[in-house]
Order: sequence, then structure tokens, then C-alpha cells
Amino acid sequence: MQFLNQLGEPLLVELYQYWLARCDGRRAPARADIDPIDIPKLLPYVTLTEVLGDGARFRYRLAGTKVEERFGCSLTNCFVEDLMQGAYLTYVQDLYKKLLASFAPLYSESSFGLDRTPTFRAKRLMLPLSDNQQSANMVLSGMLYVPADPNDRSTVLRSLDRFNPPGRGAL
Repeated sequence: MQFLNQLGEPLLVELYQYWLARCDGRRAPARADIDPIDIPKLLPYVTLTEVLGDGARFRYRLAGTKVEERFGCSLTNCFVEDLMQGAYLTYVQDLYKKLLASFAPLYSESSFGLDRTPTFRAKRLMLPLSDNQQSANMVLSGMLYVPADPNDRSTVLRSLDRFNPPGRGAL
């Protein structure tokens, strides 16, 4: 199954197609190739994350209103570890590290909530941006939150044409 067909969410498909068009034959577009004016409908769902120290830390440079609404605060200029904790922090950091290692688009789903009962399914499309075409120095992400089944704690991870089936366990 093609990566594009696995996304399932029209907004994420649109973001992926935009990113792909900006690649222009390269492995990934540069940050300068991404213009918010081109994607006004997607902006509320987009984050732009800076990769620091070759992937040691990740800082949000931009976060759309729908993403910040779910977090309940501004994400701009915050480090991932300032906003998350425990297993969920580890999970998100591992997603960024997987994207850096593969230098390829990554799709994931996970439970998301402020307590032990998840309220949403977080659907993430993470796309590398690169100034040197050797490694990602920023990550453009689309984030959607849909109501979750409180009993579902599964995680889905898709990277390009590979698919890892849902795993069970608390995030």
C-alpha cells in the first residue's frame, strides 16, 4: 500500500502532497521552500519543529491554533520536554529520532489526553525539511486530533511504505 493511501485524512494528504511538490526532485524541501501563504487551510494543524544538537533536542518554532488548543498553551519556542512527560514524551522524541534516522516522512497515531483516559487520537504526519539534503534540520508536521475510544491505547506507526501494526500498552 502506498504511503499516501495510508494517511486516510484529507488534510494530511494535502500536506503530504504540498511537501512532495516542494521536494522538486530532492529528498526533502528546505525550510525556505515552505510558504504558509500556500497552505492557509492547513495552518491551524501544522507545527514546525527545529532539530537541535543533531537530534538531541526539539523546539517548536511554530504551532497552529488547533494544535495549541489541544495542548492548552502556546507551543512556540518551547522544547518538546517542556510540554510532555513520561512515556508520552519518550514516544514523541522517538518519533522525531526515527524521522531523522530514516530522513523520510513518518505517520503515527497514538492516544492523547491529559489524564489516564485518552480523549483524542493524535494523528501525525511528520515531514523532514533539510537545508543540506544530508539530514533534517526541521520537521514540518500535520497534527489532527479526533475523539478516541477510551479503551483504545494502541499506537500505529507508518514510515513510507512500511507499516508497523498497532502495539498495545500504555503511552
